[in-house]
Amino acid sequence: MGVRGMGEASAWARAVARAVSELRGRAGLTVQQLADRIDKDPSYLYGRLNGSAPFNINDWDYLARALGVHPLEIARLASKYAAADDEGLEPTIGTDPVELGRRLRLLESSPRTAGPQFDAAVLIDLAAEREIDLTVEEWSQLLSGAGGAEVPVRVLYAVAEYTGVAVGYLTDLDDKGLAEATEAQLELRSAIREVGGESVLARSVGDVSPAGLRAIAASLRAAHRGSSD
Repeated sequence: MGVRGMGEASAWARAVARAVSELRGRAGLTVQQLADRIDKDPSYLYGRLNGSAPFNINDWDYLARALGVHPLEIARLASKYAAADDEGLEPTIGTDPVELGRRLRLLESSPRTAGPQFDAAVLIDLAAEREIDLTVEEWSQLLSGAGGAEVPVRVLYAVAEYTGVAVGYLTDLDDKGLAEATEAQLELRSAIREVGGESVLARSVGDVSPAGLRAIAASLRAAHRGSSD
């Protein structure tokens, strides 16, 4: 299942609002200026900054770009506010553990957009740098689909950052279009790696349809097999 329905802002949502307010202050932006940058009406932004309603996942992406930070920085600051308020909260999202495990295994076996092949130890270190708790055992449980339906949002953000995929691929399992596009890109990355190319080249074909990406991957593999005969 995907992200839960929107409603009254929770304690965590209010912590996120405080984090966004802090980052807005650091950037020297008024609410109007920030609203313009994320293409929202100021009333929409005011309603979330004052805790009347929560920001959604897409808001996090737009806000991070507008504020010049990674979405994980919003989560990191929000966690500090939550801890200071003695909420002891770690934001989670409801998922289908089996489907999430399948997607994580696919990411683990696919080339990354840049850098060495996927290494769980490196991912865990990356998470630790961002004050995100993730152990080898927890990662294994997520891969196997035995990690439970509630998964820390920040863990999924860290995985998305490390593997170079849209975070929605892991946080919104109901978005079939995004899943198809992402998995076609992963297939192309694998084909490029198989023929000895650089996986970073897959970034340059973001506007090609999933079917087109798979056709390119098949052509690369066929050409490589032909040259090997």
